[in-house]
Amino acid sequence: MNKQIKAALASYGRSVLGAATAMYASGVTDPQTLAYSLLGALVPVVLRAANPSDTAFGKMPSVEEVDRAVKTAKVVKKSPAKKAAPKKAAK
Repeated sequence: MNKQIKAALASYGRSVLGAATAMYASGVTDPQTLAYSLLGALVPVVLRAANPSDTAFGKMPSVEEVDRAVKTAKVVKKSPAKKAAPKKAAK
């Protein structure tokens, strides 16, 4: 795993732990409600990852960059394979 993925997972872990602790400490023990709080803990991390000006978890490409990459991938062609040199006849 690279540094950015580890940082994102650590941030998600902190969010989940904080949400679960807050819900449980307030007396909520319903598993479905706790599951929703864990889902809600994902929102800040996703928003941060989707923010193009926040480079902490890596910058997501813009639509133009993706379009350019797709067009470039279509244009790139394989170079023809080099033919082996003809073998010389033995004398």
